[in-house]
Amino acid sequence: MKKLQSPETLITSFALLLTFVTAPETFAASFKLDSVLAQSAPGAPASNKETVKIDGSSSMKVTNEIRQQQSPNTDVRTSYNGTNAALQSVAKGETDLAAIGRPLTAEEKAQGLVVAPQKRHKIAIVVGADNPFNGDLTFAQFAQIFRGEITDWSEVGGAPGAIQLIDRPETSDTRQALQSYDIFKQAPFVAAANATKLSEDSTEAVAQNLGARGISYAIADQVENVPGVRVIPMHKTLPSDPRYPYSQPLAYAYKGPTPNPAVAAFLGIAAPPTASAEVPASPQIAPASPPVAQAPAQVEDGGFPWWLLLIPALGGLAWWLLTRSRPTPAIAPVAVPPVVAVPPTAPVTPVTPVAPVVLDEQEPSIKLYEERLVADKTRQKVGDVAFDKRVETDQVQVSVPIETERVVIERSTPTGSETFAPGNIAFGEGETRIETYAETPDIHKETFVREEVSIRKELDHETASVEETLRREELDIDMQSGTDGSLDVDRNNGHVKK
Repeated sequence: MKKLQSPETLITSFALLLTFVTAPETFAASFKLDSVLAQSAPGAPASNKETVKIDGSSSMKVTNEIRQQQSPNTDVRTSYNGTNAALQSVAKGETDLAAIGRPLTAEEKAQGLVVAPQKRHKIAIVVGADNPFNGDLTFAQFAQIFRGEITDWSEVGGAPGAIQLIDRPETSDTRQALQSYDIFKQAPFVAAANATKLSEDSTEAVAQNLGARGISYAIADQVENVPGVRVIPMHKTLPSDPRYPYSQPLAYAYKGPTPNPAVAAFLGIAAPPTASAEVPASPQIAPASPPVAQAPAQVEDGGFPWWLLLIPALGGLAWWLLTRSRPTPAIAPVAVPPVVAVPPTAPVTPVTPVAPVVLDEQEPSIKLYEERLVADKTRQKVGDVAFDKRVETDQVQVSVPIETERVVIERSTPTGSETFAPGNIAFGEGETRIETYAETPDIHKETFVREEVSIRKELDHETASVEETLRREELDIDMQSGTDGSLDVDRNNGHVKK
């Protein structure tokens, strides 16, 4: 007797039959897709490429280049006319973005400008590659060099030679960022009298004027690969160290309240859609649309699709194959062991299994490791003390003794009666004057040192206790002797006795 086919074989045959029946429509659909694709001219330029105009500070040059590489579908046009000019251009609608290195003022915010912060970039202190100075500077030393209080390299530990400061324009964002630090607020922010004043705010101009005696400042990532420029450490730290102090905030500013779609795509900001404008095409590749079930295409010659009559018959055949009864194999009963009550025990700490150590027979040794604390100190600012003098006025009264002359007239009758002969005394008239004087107070003020205050810093020493958990490895010996028990181990020295 001929063996009947299994239900799996029949189902497979049914699926193949449906595939062959519906294949003509699938092929027709593929032909239609090819005809649609053929309508597009190959190599046609993209029509959704947006243009973004950027102007601003040269300190944002590296950031602009990185952003431009991340936006291949955006035509980025950059210029560097300074922060102030760029902000005015954005406010007038002539430029899309202003690349700035300082915060917006209240007046600029009132014009509707909105800032999109990027990140703070470190400000490096740089010298020429031919400069013989190989030491490091402190914050106060560089501030004194900037103001012209230190004028020779020997004053900071270098070889004798005049220091030439290369200063950026006063409108430079990097220069204004230095002015915000307390070390530069202790005196007027004025560069040295002999400083070379650049008319162009660019790192290239700084590098060209450094020479063998010059010193200047620039954004750290702009001088990393510039030949002829070397970064000077400050307090033995470089700009790559998080403890390095000098930095500058970088940001983009656009006309608010919301950026246009091109600016939003360039900055990675989700721009809210508007009802009057179409949603712009994203510069990124759009995700593939989910497959949508399509209705069967009609036969082009207008005939009736006869294969539809086979679907009910084939469906009934599939239902019969899937629902007919099959012999169910008997399952042997499984004996269940009786449940034995286990008395509660103390919780056991899980132990991580460790792979056994295989010793080398030539040089048997095991290295045991242990952790230890390494104490180090980090110097950081915990506060500052400000000293201020004020002038107080007091009303002072002083008593000054003075002298005044006065005329006293006394008349008396002589006791004797002296007589004179006629003609010996000449009678006459006349006026006698006596000058009198008086003293008046003459008060003036003079300044003297009333008190001298000496200011110094003292170090208080104390011991800080730090607690930490340390780990160490211990050696456990598991003796597995032979049948005769001839293996013995010296636990003190680790020797094996046989």
